[in-house]
Amino acid sequence: MESTVASARSFAAPDAQPLAALREATVILDDRAVLRRIDLELAAGITVLRGPNGSGKTTALRALAGLVPLARGSRDVPPDVLYLGHRPQLLHGLTARENLRFFRDFRGGGGREARIAAALDRWGLHADADRPVERMSAGQRRRAALARLDTEPCTVVLLDEPFAELDVAAAELLLHALREAPPTAAILVATHGHAEIDALAARLFEVGDGKVTPARQRP
Repeated sequence: MESTVASARSFAAPDAQPLAALREATVILDDRAVLRRIDLELAAGITVLRGPNGSGKTTALRALAGLVPLARGSRDVPPDVLYLGHRPQLLHGLTARENLRFFRDFRGGGGREARIAAALDRWGLHADADRPVERMSAGQRRRAALARLDTEPCTVVLLDEPFAELDVAAAELLLHALREAPPTAAILVATHGHAEIDALAARLFEVGDGKVTPARQRP
C-alpha cells in the first residue's frame, strides 16, 4: 500500500464499486462450518470486521486471500491483495530489510532501496534493520511486517488483529498509516474491538455464529 496523504473523509462512499468480495461463501474446517453463506464486499476505504476470538474473523480474511478453500460460493479478489496475518509473516534467517526486499521483489514491486529505507525509518526500525527477525522482539517483528504496507503495491489490504503486540507509539503509527492510505485502496481490518479504528471505518461488520452482519455504514 504505497501511501499518499489522504484523510479518512476522502474514502469512497459505502455504496462504491467493490474491489473484492465473498458471495454466498461457506468455509468448512475440521467438519465444522466456520462461515455459512456470507456476503462481504470491500469498497475503497476502511472496513472493520469485529468479533470475539474464534468468531471467524481470521477465516474470513484467509478466505478473501485465497488461503482457505470455499465449500460453496465465490471469491472475487484482485491479484495484488496483501494479507498480513495475526502472526507476522517474516522469513527467519533474513533481516527486516531483507524481508522487505524479498516480499517486494516476489510481488513484483521493484523500486528503489530508498523506499525500503524510508519504510524502516517510519516504523522505527532503522537501528534494527539489519538484525535477523528471529532476534527481534514480538513488537519489532510486528512493525517489520507492517512496514510491508509501504513497500508493496496493492489495491486490497487484509489486516488480521494488526494492533496485537504493538505499544502505544507503534499503534499510533499504524493509525497514522491508515489515515494516509490511498483513497483507492480497500482495507479490511479484523479486530475484537478497537475504538480508534472503528472511528476511521466507513463500514463495520460483526462476525459471529458463522455469519457476517452489517453493523454500521457511514451515510
